[in-house]
Amino acid sequence: MTTMSLSASSLCIADGVAEFVHEAPASRNAMSGALRGDYARMLDIVEANGGVRALILRGEGGSFCSGGDLHEMAARLADPAEGAPVATRRRIGGAASWLRRLLELDAIVIAAVDGAAAGAGFSVALHADLVIAAPEARFCMSFPRIGAVADFGAHYLLPRIVGLSAARGILLTGRTITAGEARELGIVHAIHDAATLPQAARALARQVCKGPADALAMSKRMLNLSLDSDYAAMANMEAASQAVAMSTDFHADAVQRYKSRQAQAYDWDRDGPSIGMDARARTEPGKP
Repeated sequence: MTTMSLSASSLCIADGVAEFVHEAPASRNAMSGALRGDYARMLDIVEANGGVRALILRGEGGSFCSGGDLHEMAARLADPAEGAPVATRRRIGGAASWLRRLLELDAIVIAAVDGAAAGAGFSVALHADLVIAAPEARFCMSFPRIGAVADFGAHYLLPRIVGLSAARGILLTGRTITAGEARELGIVHAIHDAATLPQAARALARQVCKGPADALAMSKRMLNLSLDSDYAAMANMEAASQAVAMSTDFHADAVQRYKSRQAQAYDWDRDGPSIGMDARARTEPGKP
């Protein structure tokens, strides 16, 4: 096990699972300069590790991430150099570099959202492959409230997840979305009680680790490219990826299991409901 404290977060890596925790509860885990730097550092560590199959993102203290740090924003407005457009563009552009790395990470990224996922925090959650949330979670593209434009990849990712019309209604109004509505929109995949949300994220990560690492990573890459590609390009990528996937030990073992009527190692129909990922369940806990 590897555990380390960063400037505004912590990172633990064990058994193929990395858990990155925002740890600035006094600011509701605002996206400060320190946390942005921690994300870049965390990705350096995870990518260098080579054995990480799943990455969990979550916040300590009942909030995922409340968005940009307003104290830092106020300080920049008071500093002509830091508040200048060129400085803002450089700062946001710097974040885009690690956000793209997060999106393109071979490991499956799981966001566990409790409390606020606002502004940049909402955008970060959209980079996850799977999102689970507490019933109390609230998602808000709060940028219009402070006269800002959504950033951190929001205009690219949100329309691809919820559709263009729904994205307009979210990005142009800055309204708050409940966990239940986020589930219906396809932003959230499952809802868990806040008290057990970290454990649910770890159980989900362990399940992912049972899967075919190469096949899942290649499928993730193709999904990220799918809406920007044509049919022929995707068919070619699928053929090339399948050539790799069907040469792996995981594939050979799975075929042998079918032949000998053994249970498969990776079976979501069997294991998904036990970790709260039954695709048929569309409601919050305790609601019909």
